Amino acid sequence: MSEPSLLADKPEIVTQRGRLLWEKRLLLAFGDGVAVAVAFVLAFNLRSAEIRHEFFSIPRVPLLIVLSTWYLCAEISDGYQLISAVNPRAAFATAASALSLSFISLLGVFFVVPYRITRPTILLWVPLAAALILAWRTAYQQIFARSFFAGNLIVIANRLSFERVWAEAAAGLPELYHVTQIIEPKRSDLTAYLARMAEESLPPDVVIGIREGEGLSPDLLRSLVACCGRSVRVRFLTDLFEEMTGRTLLDQIDYAWITSLPAHSGGLGVYAFLKRALDVLIGGAEAVLLLLLCPFIALAIKVEDGGRVFYRQTRVGRFGHQFEILKIRTMRDGDKIVESQTERRDSRITLVGRVLRPLHLDELPQAINILRGEMSLVGPRPEQPLHAANLDRQMDFYNLRLLVRPGLTGWAQTNFGYGAGLEGARKKLSYDLYYVRRQSLGLDLLILARTFRAIVSFRGR
Repeated sequence: MSEPSLLADKPEIVTQRGRLLWEKRLLLAFGDGVAVAVAFVLAFNLRSAEIRHEFFSIPRVPLLIVLSTWYLCAEISDGYQLISAVNPRAAFATAASALSLSFISLLGVFFVVPYRITRPTILLWVPLAAALILAWRTAYQQIFARSFFAGNLIVIANRLSFERVWAEAAAGLPELYHVTQIIEPKRSDLTAYLARMAEESLPPDVVIGIREGEGLSPDLLRSLVACCGRSVRVRFLTDLFEEMTGRTLLDQIDYAWITSLPAHSGGLGVYAFLKRALDVLIGGAEAVLLLLLCPFIALAIKVEDGGRVFYRQTRVGRFGHQFEILKIRTMRDGDKIVESQTERRDSRITLVGRVLRPLHLDELPQAINILRGEMSLVGPRPEQPLHAANLDRQMDFYNLRLLVRPGLTGWAQTNFGYGAGLEGARKKLSYDLYYVRRQSLGLDLLILARTFRAIVSFRGR
């Protein structure tokens, strides 16, 4: 009996190609910018233009300041995570947070350049911006985040494996993509089907969910090349998963994924120079803050239990080189600190520690490690040697996180926090490897912004 033809399974209508995740974020940010700009121009003309006896004016420099402030505060508030943007309650919370932070920042700008942006203009801008931003985001949820604008996908993969992965990837964004077909890679008429599909006026994207050596035959490769030649987007499932979740799909790592790691993981290029400059600049500021706060912290620790103020621990750094991390002691039995993971609400944490840890002040001495070049501001958190060795034995690719310097904060910490057990470690590794592969100055600044938000909201451990 011959195999059933894939052509019979072909979807009847593919209405549109759909937008990529970054395109939807860009659209959201553009709409916000228009709302912020219109609100400011209206506020300026309702107050300042009347005083200046102008009928209508567009203040270019103040408008640029307001837009820059808004986008910075929106990033700090995670205003451009689509999972939040498509949820009405979360969208309201992030917009309110970004607007409040922008208001406070612009009041600070007023004292620096009082004749550029006046206080009455700022006070008028806030309600106008709130109304326009919320109106835009409501329209975005009702129109652009709906299934009509979802992209269509044809997936070449094992059905059971893909469905398990897709349930996790699409959990927060169920209407971002429509999977119209899941095709087994060994089906005999796959090549013919792809050729016919590529002839359509609006062909769907093709997603490859198989690793090298598991079905990527020369015929299939030629078919995919032909699809690319006809403007069909062809992507690996690993890339799509990273785009949707901010994590690496550990089960799909192969030779192609490893060879795609950026050259600056080895410390080369402009990015490495800028990253190091940022480390020295902010690390130096942290060292100064440590000098200012250290006498008061030391006094509090001595009054509470009379123990030592600082302690050292051996950690695993870049390329597996070990170094000693310096921290302020926030736990009892400081002279007998064991190599164990700290749990949330750990009973060993001192009273002083319960104040320092939410503010991350116990991490300030690591500024010395940063200035020495043993650590960076951003990167995977360094583990203790025993714990790192255990995880390396239990998880493939664990040591890939050692391609970059460990960080004071990282992508895993800002997205996942402190995961316990092997499953928690796997989740953190998926975030760490995402950072290793996609590290950039923009991603570093986003992580620092999220860390700042965690500090001011007392979300430390």
